[in-house]
Amino acid sequence: MLLNAHGGFWSGGNAVNGNDEYTKLLLHFDGADGSTTFTDSSASAHTVTPFADAQIDTAQSKFGGSSCVMDGNDYATLVDHADFQFGTGDFTIDFWFRINSGTLHYLYDGRPNGSNGLRPTLYYNSGLKYLTNAVDRITGSTLSTGVWYHIALARSGTDTKLFIDGTQTGSTYTDSNNYVGGTDRPIIGASGNPTGGGPLNGWLDEYRVSKGIARWTSNFTPPTGPYY
Repeated sequence: MLLNAHGGFWSGGNAVNGNDEYTKLLLHFDGADGSTTFTDSSASAHTVTPFADAQIDTAQSKFGGSSCVMDGNDYATLVDHADFQFGTGDFTIDFWFRINSGTLHYLYDGRPNGSNGLRPTLYYNSGLKYLTNAVDRITGSTLSTGVWYHIALARSGTDTKLFIDGTQTGSTYTDSNNYVGGTDRPIIGASGNPTGGGPLNGWLDEYRVSKGIARWTSNFTPPTGPYY
């Protein structure tokens, strides 16, 4: 076990203390089947508001025996906060994702309704994609239904990269954008513009947003457990 550059212990390439000072949102999606309480385990303790049938599901999980299920008509939102205004600094968004059905799934969207602009948007549509300022900046590989994948988006300096199961997918985006926030954003599981479009049909688990750090800058071993 080695000490990494940010003061966390690593085991097999993964930060054991993944819930650290850089962690601004951490959703384990633990709880009773059917629960609509999504607890943010980060120090920020953000309120996450589910819409429609977004709920805890014990039928599927990557870790902990449960996950968040959305059936194509659901999503969750957070209140705009400095934690999600990345500015020109480093940031990371990572989580586990399993598709149930469908072709269009929004995974993280910072855009307020009726606006695009410099806000990070991560979605899947015949390939994992990173969009900002109304343009797809990275287009990655396709995913299969019924399989858990670790997805990570990380900016280090002016390099933004996408990773699937620890392997970079698509090209590196030269990124000097000043990322701002939006009202009732980010939204998880649907488009922010328009609100509720492209709803996710599948499961999410171990969902983390980190500000001020690029957790990964090159290929890595995916996490082997939840973030503590």
